[in-house]
Amino acid sequence: MLWAGPLLTTNGFVGGWFDPESGKDGEGAPPGPATEGVILPPFRNCHAHLGDTLARGEAPDESLAELVGPNGFKHRWLAEADVAASITAGLREAAGSGTALVLDFREGGKPGLEQLARGATNAGWSVEQGAPQVIPFGRAVGGGPLPGRNAGLPGLKDLAPGAGHRMAIEARVAGGLVALHFSEAEREPVDLMLEHEPDILVHLCSSSEEDLHAIADVGLGVVVCPRSNARFGLQTPLEELLALGIDVGLGTDNGMLCTLDMLAELRFCRETFPDVAPEVLLQLACRGLDETLKKATECDRIVSLPDGRILLSPSRADPLEAVFDPRAKVLATRFTCG
Repeated sequence: MLWAGPLLTTNGFVGGWFDPESGKDGEGAPPGPATEGVILPPFRNCHAHLGDTLARGEAPDESLAELVGPNGFKHRWLAEADVAASITAGLREAAGSGTALVLDFREGGKPGLEQLARGATNAGWSVEQGAPQVIPFGRAVGGGPLPGRNAGLPGLKDLAPGAGHRMAIEARVAGGLVALHFSEAEREPVDLMLEHEPDILVHLCSSSEEDLHAIADVGLGVVVCPRSNARFGLQTPLEELLALGIDVGLGTDNGMLCTLDMLAELRFCRETFPDVAPEVLLQLACRGLDETLKKATECDRIVSLPDGRILLSPSRADPLEAVFDPRAKVLATRFTCG
């Protein structure tokens, strides 16, 4: 069965159709029977922690440091939980809301990456069958080597002396990416951050205007997680990042704090950042971190990015308004890889 309705292109919405079997699409009337809806590229979740998804009902009302800092609630929970099952639950939640790509920060060293692999295997389906592609960002523990190719570093203050530099070097030697939590609850030194030569920064809620200009000058990608930050009374500097031309992506952060539903993230952004055009927000959800990830793909630092289409229920006459309507739901997905 074909899909038909408003089709999002690089030039905005046009009347069109999509064939989920062949992956072909076109403008105008569909060449056969079709399901009506709004046709979008799939979403990208540019920062997640899948491992603590099943802790969502257990997370206490504590500060950011008490929840996710060293020896905080999250790390105690991960030490006792079935993390692979939690990852499976997170992946299913992401897939059900139309997400084809997840950049996941994995705690726990090599065992953490093994839990991610088991979680994906337990989900029992492929990218072509609607599973998100996951790019893991690992983290060394106990002075051991960086597991995997990419480094997912905590905030600078949570790193042991020299550990961040070592993991960043190991990632670069392996041809991977370096991502770093930065200036989330309190401002951190830009000079020290730049010494790690990161590719991607996450949060920046406490960065100064001068910090943001410095980040723009060196061309780093930045991921913001507005729902997660708001839980702790933190404000994401989304308008400022966009005004500076920084390559921005959206993320949902810890699964225990927020659903992995990018539609929910989009709708929150619409309410929180009324001065950002809705079509810009939609592009962030569908093509977040595009410059950074495409550059990494061209340099063989990550595998090719997934693509495809998702079909939303047509709750409004205006397709853009339908995307932000809480009644709209993902009816179907078709992801491709490469």
